[in-house]
Formats: sequence, C-alpha cells, structure tokens
Amino acid sequence: MYNYIQIPQLPILGPYSFHQIIQFIYEAIVGEATAAEFYSRLLQEAPDELHREFIEHAYEDELEHLYAFTRLYCHFTGQIPQYTITPVVYSNYKEGILMALKDELEAGEFYRNIQLSTTDKLIRDTFYFAMVDELQHATQFSTLYNTL
Repeated sequence: MYNYIQIPQLPILGPYSFHQIIQFIYEAIVGEATAAEFYSRLLQEAPDELHREFIEHAYEDELEHLYAFTRLYCHFTGQIPQYTITPVVYSNYKEGILMALKDELEAGEFYRNIQLSTTDKLIRDTFYFAMVDELQHATQFSTLYNTL
C-alpha cells in the first residue's frame, strides 16, 4: 500500500542543554568579533576593487552577526558578554584570504549544527541568518583566492 517515511524528531541532531547553547552563542560572539577585526586588516591590503568590495561586505556582515549574537546572549542571560579576541596571524595577503575562506566554512558548519540542535525559533533563526552569510562569504573568498 503506502510506504511510510519516518520523519525525524526535532531537533534533528539532538538537543543541547541550555548551558551548552549559551556557550555556543558566546563562541559565536568571539568568532564574529575575531573575524571582523581580521577582515578590517585584510581590507587595508586589498589589491583591487573586487577584493575591497567582497571583504568589506564580509566585514559588515560579521558586525551584524556580532550584534545579533550579542543581543541573543543578553536576552537569555541578562548580561553583556565579556570577551577578548586573539587576532588572526597570517604571513601574506593570499594566506589571509585562504584562512578567511576556511574560517567561513567552519563557521557555517558550526552554525548549521547548532541550528539543527534546538527547537527554539529565536536561536534557530539567529544561527540560520549567520550561517547563510558565512557560506556566501566562503564563496566570495574562494573567488578572491582564485584571482591571486
């Protein structure tokens, strides 16, 4: 007769504890702040308009993500996150672009996994918002890397 498809239960990857989710939000804040600082330096080294345009776009998005994750953290904890960043070290512009590409892919995967590990719509939507941008940035950094 009918073949029944087993629909997975939500969250698809299994639930994280509230404490774990707060830690992941904090890690996202530090990651976005680190990326913004990193891209501000890459932007100064950009060799042409295409490079400036793509890096500036990623930089502005990282600031938006930082703001969104900070608001999320404040919403759930009632506290402003306290953090420091460790600047990304790279030896030349091309290496920096490759590092940015890899970081964007890792962030996209991290955000996807968190999004699939909760049923809270506010958390899911915030991480989805950032994940989509991170994957776009990865494509742009790949394009830039291939022009060097």
